[in-house]
Amino acid sequence: MPGPDLTVSVDLMTVGETLAVLGAVLVASTTQVTVGFGFALLAVPVMSLAVPTHDAVIISTILGLLTSSFQAHHGRRDTDRTLVRRLILSSCVGIPMGLLLFQRVDERVLRGVLGASVLGAVVFLTSRRPVRSSVGLDWVCGVLSGALASSLSTNGPPLVFVLQARELPMSVFRPTINTVFTASGVISLIAFIVGGDVDGDTVIQALLAVPVLIIGSRVGFLLRGRVPESGARRLVLILLALAGVSALVAAFA
Repeated sequence: MPGPDLTVSVDLMTVGETLAVLGAVLVASTTQVTVGFGFALLAVPVMSLAVPTHDAVIISTILGLLTSSFQAHHGRRDTDRTLVRRLILSSCVGIPMGLLLFQRVDERVLRGVLGASVLGAVVFLTSRRPVRSSVGLDWVCGVLSGALASSLSTNGPPLVFVLQARELPMSVFRPTINTVFTASGVISLIAFIVGGDVDGDTVIQALLAVPVLIIGSRVGFLLRGRVPESGARRLVLILLALAGVSALVAAFA
């Protein structure tokens, strides 16, 4: 007796995965452009519910490069270049550590670490406790950011923390953090490619999401001047909390 035809199931699963990726990219890109960060923090845990976490990290790294590089270029005149150089150098120290974690850790453990790190980011960003900025703090946060970039693609929280400690205005905050995102993203992607972690299917999924990324970025630019900064950040924190909880549930389910 012939076995069941699995073609339809596979096709439906592929469509479902693609829709999940596109939805995550739309929300994440809108958020990223509106408030200056949050792309990977939102995109990776949501995508990891439909595709392997390793694939979600690669897709987020590729797409994050597009949105961060555009914002970095757009605000290049307001970038704090001294701080950028320091954070990029320190990120380079942390990237090999994160890459080792990415390549060696089991998928379920990686998803659990992802959920925990996102929820930790929420706690970090809501505490708003005064912190004295220093060169040492820059280096510590830069190293941690690099490790998160190459392991989970969620390197935003340490950078947000250190930039908030310096009380940078949003006009400087956005291009500065996105310049660091761009540099660490390029280095991480090169490391993924050299390590054989990037395959054709993942690249295709990322390319399919580019039009949605552009739409989300456009919506973000429209919202930037209309949504109060406090309201936008509050919405981001709610979305991050939901994404983190979802990743944890998926890890232990």
